[in-house]
Amino acid sequence: MLHINKNTIKFVSILFISMVLNGCKKDFLDINPKGKLIAQKTSDYDLLLNDQALTLVTPASHILMSDEVAGSSPAFSSLGAGIGTLADQKAFKWEDDIYVQGDNASEISLLVKGIYTNNKIINEVMTSEGGTDAQKKAILAEALAGRAWANFVLINLYGKPYNTNSSLTDLGIPLLKTADVTQTKFTRATVQEAYDLIIADLNQAIPDLSATVVSRVRMSKAAAKALLAKVYVFMGKFDQALPLLNGSISDLTGAEVPVGLYNFSTELAAGGAFYPSNPIVGPPRNDPNKDKEIVFLRYTPNYYSYVFSGAVISPEASALFKASDLRKQFLTPYSFGMASVYPLGMLRTYGKGYSSMGITVPDMYLLRAECRSRLGDLPGAATDMQAFRLNRMPAADAAVPAGVSGDQVTLTKFILEERIREFAVNGDRWFDMRRLSVDPVYKSTVGTTHRIYDNSGAVTATYTLRPERLTFRFPLYIMNANPDMPQNP
Repeated sequence: MLHINKNTIKFVSILFISMVLNGCKKDFLDINPKGKLIAQKTSDYDLLLNDQALTLVTPASHILMSDEVAGSSPAFSSLGAGIGTLADQKAFKWEDDIYVQGDNASEISLLVKGIYTNNKIINEVMTSEGGTDAQKKAILAEALAGRAWANFVLINLYGKPYNTNSSLTDLGIPLLKTADVTQTKFTRATVQEAYDLIIADLNQAIPDLSATVVSRVRMSKAAAKALLAKVYVFMGKFDQALPLLNGSISDLTGAEVPVGLYNFSTELAAGGAFYPSNPIVGPPRNDPNKDKEIVFLRYTPNYYSYVFSGAVISPEASALFKASDLRKQFLTPYSFGMASVYPLGMLRTYGKGYSSMGITVPDMYLLRAECRSRLGDLPGAATDMQAFRLNRMPAADAAVPAGVSGDQVTLTKFILEERIREFAVNGDRWFDMRRLSVDPVYKSTVGTTHRIYDNSGAVTATYTLRPERLTFRFPLYIMNANPDMPQNP
């Protein structure tokens, strides 16, 4: 049993995570501190929220499952160089089981460990020693919002896309509410129950969260409002999402760390944050902890946006970028090391070796524009889009074309395409694909074909997305430990 004394309080976070990550028990929690961490003071629980391990999500197979991604041969067959892992290859092919036999880590692993930490805080912080009631409520609020974020990611990997007609019966994920490592039996809640818990956690948390963004690794009121808005967007409740997005953007004012949109015209020029650009690895945007556009830091390493050459932007998605779009400076037509040029105008992302899975400013602005368009406020949506695009391209090209801005469906599709341009090979598109797949108007915007191209542009393999694979199957090590838990089709 680990006891914390006055001299070791500052190491609470490190010690706890070390215990968690060194565990080997193969149950759903996949954690094994045989004893219990006894955190006694309010400051102990505060320190748990600072742990950098909470910010990391790995693996992240959904990046290769997005429809804007194509494969480049022969790099696609080169594990550990052109492509990351065999699981990544299987994910690109939309195979039923992307986890290979013997795997004991998956997207679940770190997410559930984070839920364990948040549950410990939720269950115990209000009876901790030394803090004021306001301090305890603020820590509790962060843990509730952190649990909501983790459950939102999990339900959008292992549960079906939210569908009002079937959410009450569609199977979701086990909802863990206690920090109990002895628990061995887990029951899958429905998709609706998962969303209900996420919404309840966020609604309870928001009033007690910091009104100011003081740290990217800590949940703020702005981040939690944006997360709740995104939850409502995924439920198709755009009228409930819009006021939250307005509030979250307003709450960015007065942040104690730099938060906002980068103006690429400035930052890619001499003296800017992304200058000079290296011809091999791209502009130097390589530290998520200093990324101005991240409001709540949760990320995954993404070598497909850095050095791996086997996953590229498809010809169709590459064609969405105008020549003047400054985001193209984070794209290259060359494989790593400038060894070859991709055919058919395909591009590789580089310069940024991580993908944000938390809350970002671009996502907030683009979701608000989408909500306004869907709710019929076309001028407001077009204004949002122009304001956003002014940070990504010359003013002459930033305005929404006249033939687009006057039609609701066309404008909404334009916004969805802007999300592809903004988040190419970042993983965000996977989550958009899920929510759009059940949208009667925009389901046709979801691509269902992955192709691998050789250096001449010939298609060497084609893979088709089936609706079932919009939902991950649970890995074998979890099913073996929980044989009574239903598996996804």
